[in-house]
Amino acid sequence: ILALLGENGSGKTTLMNMLSGIYHPDAGTTCVSGREVVVKSPSDAAALGIGMIHQHFKLVDAFSAMDNIVLGTRERHVKARLLRKRIEQLSQTFGLAVEPDKKICEMSVSEKQTVEILKVLYRGARILILDEPTAVLTPQEIEKLFEILRRMKAQGCAIIIITHKLNEVMAISDRVTVLRKGKSIATVNTAETDEQQ
Repeated sequence: ILALLGENGSGKTTLMNMLSGIYHPDAGTTCVSGREVVVKSPSDAAALGIGMIHQHFKLVDAFSAMDNIVLGTRERHVKARLLRKRIEQLSQTFGLAVEPDKKICEMSVSEKQTVEILKVLYRGARILILDEPTAVLTPQEIEKLFEILRRMKAQGCAIIIITHKLNEVMAISDRVTVLRKGKSIATVNTAETDEQQ
């Protein structure tokens, strides 16, 4: 779990938007699993196993969790019973609690975030980028999210969390990259540093 730390405007979200294919870099290279790749679109990112959970959720309120999870995939034509089973299996694997038939408009913020996470996992993401995931969560919901992220890490997922909250960085990350004014200042192992450093 890598925390991407920096003040507002330091370039955290811009960098992650490049990795997820929304923006295109002017220079530099992107490597996935040690192999240089070009990410021209969100579909390229998805094909590489990169999924981004934005700070402002991209869900259709009138649809169910299940409909949102499969929206934009070929699987939207699969029978509901089979989809429900696949989503429940994925939920169990990663410790995510979601009611597949519940409408988004009836969900709490934390439930909506769970749907967003399931949405990218369902598409095969193994590299997850979460943009300010705790901004709208209660302390209990944050702890639940961190448990989910630890479980995902144990299942072999790589996770990048964009944040500016030092206490959360210390609690959840293995490494921290600090950005300032669009530049990478340093990457350090969390266990070998402290909030002051």
